[in-house]
Amino acid sequence: MLIRALVLLLLVLNLGVALWGALAPGPAPPATLLDIPPGVERLQLLPDLAEPIAPSPARGPTIAVKIVHCASFGPYDTADAASTAGKGLQVADPVDGEAAVDVVKTAIRTEPGSAPRSWRVLLPPLPSAAQADIVVKRIVATGFKDYYVIREGKDANAIALGLFRNEQAAQSRAETLQKAGFDAAVEPVGAGPEQHWLDLGADAPFKAEAVRRQLGAARTKPLDCESLAASVEPAPADLRNNPAAR
Repeated sequence: MLIRALVLLLLVLNLGVALWGALAPGPAPPATLLDIPPGVERLQLLPDLAEPIAPSPARGPTIAVKIVHCASFGPYDTADAASTAGKGLQVADPVDGEAAVDVVKTAIRTEPGSAPRSWRVLLPPLPSAAQADIVVKRIVATGFKDYYVIREGKDANAIALGLFRNEQAAQSRAETLQKAGFDAAVEPVGAGPEQHWLDLGADAPFKAEAVRRQLGAARTKPLDCESLAASVEPAPADLRNNPAAR
């Protein structure tokens, strides 16, 4: 009996396996690509980045400091002298009890010198006095009587050919000499040299006269802060963020 029962159990199991194999669904068919119209590119998956890109830190807002009070100091003979005078400046005398004054912006400004008193017509210095005398003979032979040979100084061996109060008259005389073959030029006489000023703007009112003494400047004069704020070139001396002494 036991052997018969085992045989029947094996037959039942074999029939079950054969029936499962006959009724089980087949393998899924491979996916087919959809028809894509011509000219349309297929989407492609990008590979994962090896390292994620860290977001750049956000920059804080830039706070502009307003220029409240401005003044000019000078004049100085050169721009370097104005810059040197301003180095290390501390505004020591605030107005109305201000605790501190910070220099916000500076600039070196150049002004033309005083107008010339007259103009002279001149032949440039020649290599020697003998050559100057030769040129003088040519000038006299051409018909020019007004001349003077400079014998000393930086213009030694130059030939002056007239002094005029009017620049136009001097230019006319030089053109006449040039047409005669002489290398005449017009030079101003008595013109003042250029003046250099240190323009300073601060974030609070200050006593300009006290700053003038600190800078060793001869004069101080008011300055429009809008013109200083609009200036392009800063002063060579970096005077920003200089705390004032109380």
